[in-house]
Amino acid sequence: MLIIALVILTIIVACYWYLVAPLSHWEKRGIPYVKGYPIVGNFFWHAIKKTSIGDDLMTLYHAYPEKKCYGMFLFGRPAIFVRDLDLIKNVLIKNFDHFGDHSDSIFLNGINPVVDRNLFSLTGNDWRDMRTTLSPAFTGSKMRGMFQLMADAGENFVNYFINEAKKNGGKPLNVELKEIFTRLTNDVIATTAFGIKIDSLRDRNNDFYRMGGMVSNFSTWRWLLSNFLPHVARFFRIGLIPNEPIDYLRKIALETINIRERDNIYRPDMLQLLIEAKNGLLKQTDTNEEINKGFAAVEESKLVQTNKKIHLGEDDLAAQAFVFFLGGFETVSAGLCFAVYELALNPDIQQRLYEENEKILNENNGKLTYDVLNKMKYLDMIMSETLRKWTIAAFLERMCIKPYTVEVEKGKNITLEKGTVLFFPVWALHRNPEYYPNPEKFDPERFSDENKDKINPTTYLPFGTGPRNCIGSRFALMEAKMAVFYMVKYFEIIPNEKSMIPPKVTTKSVNTTLENGFHVALKLREHCDIK
Repeated sequence: MLIIALVILTIIVACYWYLVAPLSHWEKRGIPYVKGYPIVGNFFWHAIKKTSIGDDLMTLYHAYPEKKCYGMFLFGRPAIFVRDLDLIKNVLIKNFDHFGDHSDSIFLNGINPVVDRNLFSLTGNDWRDMRTTLSPAFTGSKMRGMFQLMADAGENFVNYFINEAKKNGGKPLNVELKEIFTRLTNDVIATTAFGIKIDSLRDRNNDFYRMGGMVSNFSTWRWLLSNFLPHVARFFRIGLIPNEPIDYLRKIALETINIRERDNIYRPDMLQLLIEAKNGLLKQTDTNEEINKGFAAVEESKLVQTNKKIHLGEDDLAAQAFVFFLGGFETVSAGLCFAVYELALNPDIQQRLYEENEKILNENNGKLTYDVLNKMKYLDMIMSETLRKWTIAAFLERMCIKPYTVEVEKGKNITLEKGTVLFFPVWALHRNPEYYPNPEKFDPERFSDENKDKINPTTYLPFGTGPRNCIGSRFALMEAKMAVFYMVKYFEIIPNEKSMIPPKVTTKSVNTTLENGFHVALKLREHCDIK
């Protein structure tokens, strides 16, 4: 009986220590906070599938509108919710040396070396050296060199649906955008990152696409487990992303690199750039940034530039190829879905885009190139507004790597300890009517030449900001714009009987996507011939 009592007591103490005690973290420090629940923290309603991540962020954002920052709970972990724009700028840019790392709240370390070594997960000098090594791979000149591979995939994609529409007797063709755009982005990332030519519309069950679905379908329970019980997650090797697709992509990347090096094969894609980085041959080639690179694209910070030469091992190479895939497959396809869906719901915007794109194309010999794409200002306005209203990364986070004092409210300061996670509500910032009047309206004019200078850059963070911004913003925008261009050139996109109006974000996934999918119809424009 005594042993049983001790076991029960131990369980009670352990439950209190791990489940309840962390919830008093901010109260003990006299810091205002939003009360959380055991295990799920401030994401209780999302955990039980009643709200989206965006909904929970809006609730947190409006908890203390008069305060600059306050306590919250990222599942079982105390964190600081940052609301004030000046503080956001200080943390992400000005005082980056205090907040240079991501936490492992997204990708738990110690489960798969490919995940540990990717640019997003690296910390400290390892991250700085890798970022400096890879940044030349994402300049305008490198994107220009890769554009034709991407455009070939786009043309193949749209020609498939031109054929299907003609088979359909010219009647509008019903499609679900997420299903078709993940196939396009799969083919683009296969050719531009891995040197593999795939046609996922005709070969619908190819391994590359199947693995992409496993990589991109983020699970709430996996996220919860890695945050609340990291030791258990490491023991069973359960991360946010299953190991099978990671190991598959690692094998393909390394085999392709070895074949190219052995046979001296050159191809203008991401793997070639990794080979050059591995051999110390990848150099910064842009002397001037393009004028029309796009409003949402982020600049590379000079704060991380170093002259150190690093050795890229097999896990390093595979890790960067993996993160290229992750960014190119899921985030671009999601952004594309929202952009094209909004065009279906706003036919006047769609028609203006079609007319302006055709005008610019005809003024440039009728051929789409990287430079011609970047001249399409209204297309850039549409993508910028899509990323404002439907930002794919609903939040940003950083970890304090050395003590830092912040002002919670006027006259009250707190010192953040090393290891404190800071949370930035991008979704809420983008939907604050103080920064974006009538935020639920899809209005590309916010980003016109006349209006875009009125936008405070700290309120617009689709690719983050500061030294740890998204290194692939140019690539993502190029891919998304290319796809939207081809879709609008050949099709009028219209709602069908399954279209959700107004659109509603799902509560069932960590991913930002619609409740019942992106259902539209494609009406073939006149004089569309298959190339």
